[in-house]
Amino acid sequence: MKRPACLLVIALAACPATGSSPQQPVRPVASAAGCPAASNVYVASYLTQDEHGGSDAARGHTGWVLPLHDLRVPTTANQPEYARLDATTAGALGAPAAPTSVWLMIPGQPPCQATAGSYYGAAVDSSTPNVTYGVELVGCAAPPKDQQQDAEAIAVVSAQAPTECQILPPQPVAMRLGETDAQKHWQRPTKQTPIPPALAAVIPPHDCRAPGCEMLWAIAQVDVANRPVVWAGAVNWLAIPPNVSPASQCDWRVETFAGFFIAGPDGRAVKITEGQDHPLLLTAVLADREGAKVLLAEGAGEYATYDLAAGTARLARHLAWLVLAADAYAIDERIGPSCGPDADPH
Repeated sequence: MKRPACLLVIALAACPATGSSPQQPVRPVASAAGCPAASNVYVASYLTQDEHGGSDAARGHTGWVLPLHDLRVPTTANQPEYARLDATTAGALGAPAAPTSVWLMIPGQPPCQATAGSYYGAAVDSSTPNVTYGVELVGCAAPPKDQQQDAEAIAVVSAQAPTECQILPPQPVAMRLGETDAQKHWQRPTKQTPIPPALAAVIPPHDCRAPGCEMLWAIAQVDVANRPVVWAGAVNWLAIPPNVSPASQCDWRVETFAGFFIAGPDGRAVKITEGQDHPLLLTAVLADREGAKVLLAEGAGEYATYDLAAGTARLARHLAWLVLAADAYAIDERIGPSCGPDADPH
């Protein structure tokens, strides 16, 4: 069974509240609502069946699902890859009751009301075997074929259509990165946009001066009512030895500082770490006419939601529906020379 993956749109700045399926409400509604509390905000995923052999049940499921619970197991050898469960069995395995009146939300599209169907259990064979439990959702259109593998939607619980609730992804506001030439050698930056002062004030000081050091950054921001409420991004201090060859760029020492931050009561940036056993990436802020209401952050197979109020962020839900190997949670905070496994500059 294929599973969705979180994709970056800017270094450590955003994981989109994704999908671009042409969704429409499946039934008319009499009134509209704003954003719910963070405890009523979930993330739904689109699953696709294994195309090879077996019955429909053995191949898995194609459609929207709402992960609710995860259970570590010694092995998945005796676990079906995908199985529908009754509510009693699912509850005995730890799955909470499925929320009612769920709306799937994708930026730029009207909310789509989904109906909770059968509970399911799906085995995940990894270095930490586990089974994820949730509920199937019906009533909303599938994403386009070429986007189904990575499709997600923000799912909110609301009696009325949350048409007054906006999804605001972070937007790039500051950058100093340098460029890569035809030989894949990194070149020093020649242009930059400054880091917002409120965020700059909390960045650890470094004695970094060219030519021996270059300070790099990539920052994104969410504005509500023309005021910044959240920032996310990374800052690097790249030490460049004298008379060094550009081909040695991946050996240069680099210090990093990264994460996401809210504007505190005094406007100063405050780093958010609650609910993060490992770093998560800022996905979006949900806002309505009353202002910023919910912050959503995601990682591989997990997410956290936070209530935003009076310059504070309070964790409401941290849900992991996949358990991966420790190294799978590592986030590359480097934003200078490209030194990944597919970017050898030599």
